[in-house]
Amino acid sequence: MLKIITAFATLVAGGAHAQTCGDADTPCEISGGFYHASIPDGDVTGAVVFLHGYGGRASATVRNTGLMNAMNSQGYAVIAVQGMPVRQGSQGGSWNSRARGDGRRDDVAFIDAVADDAEQRFDFPRKNTVLAGFSGGGMMTWRVACDAPDAFAAYAPIAGTFWNPIPEDCAAPIRIFHTHGTSDTVVPLAGRTVGSGAQQGDVFEVLQNQRTLHGCPIDIPAQTETLGQFEIQHWTSCSNGGEINLALHTGGHSIPRGWTQMMLDWYEAPN
Repeated sequence: MLKIITAFATLVAGGAHAQTCGDADTPCEISGGFYHASIPDGDVTGAVVFLHGYGGRASATVRNTGLMNAMNSQGYAVIAVQGMPVRQGSQGGSWNSRARGDGRRDDVAFIDAVADDAEQRFDFPRKNTVLAGFSGGGMMTWRVACDAPDAFAAYAPIAGTFWNPIPEDCAAPIRIFHTHGTSDTVVPLAGRTVGSGAQQGDVFEVLQNQRTLHGCPIDIPAQTETLGQFEIQHWTSCSNGGEINLALHTGGHSIPRGWTQMMLDWYEAPN
């Protein structure tokens, strides 16, 4: 039986301490913000730190029982991070995925701090933690992968990409599994200009840039496979140990059915 943490978790480091946060109604607070959590019964073998889309709420993420059950049933805690308010007084959040320093929160550092705090509260191996996110959360996932690749074991953005200009100085190596719908009109594969005038990056240009950074040979084509609705390309023969993957589906701007199992199977496979 799965459960969302409602009252207590065991803190191993420094002894056992009662924790009274984590469910959809009671966030865990740290300096700079808060998060929610969904924890499986029994041993917690790892965690997926999940970033909501623009205007989203971490509490709504842990109320998504389908998504939570899919991860919890395989022993993964889900740590749902809350973005900063879209505007003053708003409960919906957004991410500093362009790494702007004009008073905005350093979300790369904050997300890393959330994972450290959750590890202590809920006793999962920090080294076995994936960062994933949808839409604006996918954009932030790419930003963390670029700026702090060692913060997580792997990265799994969905329907989100870099903003232009696409960074060309990302640290490496990383394991990344990008999922995108070919009918997405909110964050199209080719990108688009949004109301503020900001330009979304082209996903294929982003991936080409990453293959160059990782030293993936241009004369060796991607390994391809079909898995249900997904057409997947893998670039694994990269000089620095990096691994880049792209899963396309014909749907729109959504977390597609089957994504969780596909992503976890990829992550757990030997690389």
